[in-house]
Amino acid sequence: MRRVGITFLAALAAVSVVSVSANPLPSTTQLTSSQPTGTKKCHANPTPFVIPSLQEWDGGSGNWRLDANTRIVVDPSFANGGALDADNTLMRNPSNLKQYAASFQADISEVTGVNVEVVVSSKYGPNDIFLTLGADSTDPELNIEGYLLDITKKGISIQGVTSRGAFWGTRSILQMLILADERGYALPHGHARDFPNYNERKFMQDIARKPIPMSDLHEYATLSSFYKFNTLHHHYNDNPGMQVKSILPDWQTKYAGFRLRTENPAYSMYASNDTSYTKQDMREFQDFIKARGLDLIPEIDTPAHSLCFTKFHPNWSIQNDTARGDWLDLGNPEVQPFLEGLWTEFIDWFDSREVSIGADEYDPTKGDMARKFVNSMHDYFATHFNRSIRMWGSDVRLPGTIEINPNIHTDHWDWTYSSPVDLVKRGNKVCNLNAPDTYLVPRTLSYEDFIDSRKIYDLWEPWVFDIFDKTNTSRNLSPNEPLLTGGGLGNWNDFLSESVTRVELFDRVSRGLDVFGEKLWAGAKNSDHISYDKWAPLAKKLRENIPGITLRRRPQSKGQFLMSYDFENGVTDASDNAYDAKLQNGATIVEAGEGHGRAAQLTPDSYISTPVDAISYPYAVAMWIKPSGDQQPNAVILESEDGRVLISNSTAPTVTFEQDGNQYDTQVILPPGQWSHLAFSADTKQTTVFFNMRRVATVQYYNPRWDVLANSTMLITAPLSTIGSAKGNSMSGLVDGFVVLDRASYGGEMAFLGKRFADALP
Repeated sequence: MRRVGITFLAALAAVSVVSVSANPLPSTTQLTSSQPTGTKKCHANPTPFVIPSLQEWDGGSGNWRLDANTRIVVDPSFANGGALDADNTLMRNPSNLKQYAASFQADISEVTGVNVEVVVSSKYGPNDIFLTLGADSTDPELNIEGYLLDITKKGISIQGVTSRGAFWGTRSILQMLILADERGYALPHGHARDFPNYNERKFMQDIARKPIPMSDLHEYATLSSFYKFNTLHHHYNDNPGMQVKSILPDWQTKYAGFRLRTENPAYSMYASNDTSYTKQDMREFQDFIKARGLDLIPEIDTPAHSLCFTKFHPNWSIQNDTARGDWLDLGNPEVQPFLEGLWTEFIDWFDSREVSIGADEYDPTKGDMARKFVNSMHDYFATHFNRSIRMWGSDVRLPGTIEINPNIHTDHWDWTYSSPVDLVKRGNKVCNLNAPDTYLVPRTLSYEDFIDSRKIYDLWEPWVFDIFDKTNTSRNLSPNEPLLTGGGLGNWNDFLSESVTRVELFDRVSRGLDVFGEKLWAGAKNSDHISYDKWAPLAKKLRENIPGITLRRRPQSKGQFLMSYDFENGVTDASDNAYDAKLQNGATIVEAGEGHGRAAQLTPDSYISTPVDAISYPYAVAMWIKPSGDQQPNAVILESEDGRVLISNSTAPTVTFEQDGNQYDTQVILPPGQWSHLAFSADTKQTTVFFNMRRVATVQYYNPRWDVLANSTMLITAPLSTIGSAKGNSMSGLVDGFVVLDRASYGGEMAFLGKRFADALP
């Protein structure tokens, strides 16, 4: 390639827009006597920003600073847990202070680079963070998850009612550290009394219709815990929205997901081949989330949404053409024993004392049959497993004379299916997952594609079920309704895997969980409530710096150029980031001629590795390519664990994007033996493809569901781990002028880039 060095890059940037002295353990009186009063003192430290907001803060003067001598000190009296821990979580064997301290230790190290030590001791020093229990459990507001926080010249102390409450205090300290990075990790002296307004703060996720690797589930748990959510709800089976059999005669051929894989041959057939989880997977996952303060509610949704079962047993579906193929026939004597056996197979996989049986969107002509079913399942779980159940609100659409057991916890999701006001009157506990406000459904026409955070921040509360008529008591509950357990965010993936990539999905969820975390914990009662415009930038900084998160796919960059390889001096990166690449397995640098100077030459077995795995939107990737005349099927231009860019696919000679195993074709054909300029750029709405420096296509997928039948644009994560493939299927030919920007770009700029990196134009 003709040499264009740092001078050109700068020009384009210009035109483009341990031994410590210990203090004795304070008495309970010392820890609780400085409760926040709300009185503003002259020169007092303002309330530190965290999500969710601190309920009460009494600012002092001065700062505490994290340093190399800081330790996490765990009170030996409570290191292995407190008396209230076991009875105040859904999970058996909840985590204790020592386990929470280990999670906190790893988080501090990742955020600050300081490797703090965890010790068990009754003494702590001025540099330390002390974790203990003993906060007043009779305080009706402090509740079981509240904590007292003291940041003073004597050190930091976090005193929880329960071990989980103390852990929530560590989340506040962690967020303060993230926002104090420019102040040398100095935290303001002061005293906080903090507690949740609602006991159930839930992230519910449909993992049946979007295959989600277990590693991703760990990151969703980390994300949820960061904002003091205490519950995950996993929806393990489902299928696309169905029509009745007379309209959809091929119903048995449709996708159906079931994510639990047992070795028992009686049930192993139902597990999805694309992604499923073993008993060991679930054991490790639950141990992981418990150390982050989370419970798990498992859901197997029946008698509707059951195509994963009826496709194997079509005689178990309702036998008439006016019924959907995914409806199990509760009148069939084989069905309920099967479901009881199914739960018996899997129930011991889960530590939760409460599970969900789903039970929504069933045949409305069989109301009493469905009501009898949910009641019998309640009794079955109580008798056989000593566990309680919950269900999706369904009684309005399942008319009948049988009363649904009031001990069944109900997730209200839609007024056409249930009334939260009526549920409470009948004695049911209610969780607010009311659509559309709490629903995130990518690429839908009915619900949010991205959560409207401003709307939620300004208007929504867990007691609000009608955001347009909040004062109407027939449409909303009282904020202090004892049967209102809380609420949360529900992520549904109605349009299956190809409708949204893993990275896209995580981005959507992360942009919504923070605001729901705020409202579920502190709501509008926070005395230092700030405007959304002031809240959002700080929320963004927190969201972008959560430890343990890799799915953001936003590598660090010192400027707009993330990577730039002109190949004149090998594979040295000409950006400011020094992301130098490596020639692998026979890849070489050759004289290319034709105005390109030197270029990289690839064969099917050779490739170039980079230190950057991938980049999510916004970004732009551009390169010159001269393919040879002989290419293997699905030959790879770029690759990472998120996907590939292929020079062609098995059915067409067009450049193809592959993400999560799904392929998205383009209109671009790279002619063999000729130099072509290929580029693609993604913003928050679409991925645009450029061929020879002109915009030619957007990456799309066709949604074939009966109520959509339309194209939708996709947001591709750019694979950058290798140019070519480390798996032996690289494109054959030459590559030149490889550039990655950490922002989106457009046609005119692509032409500017392409022309400056080569004398010869196509």
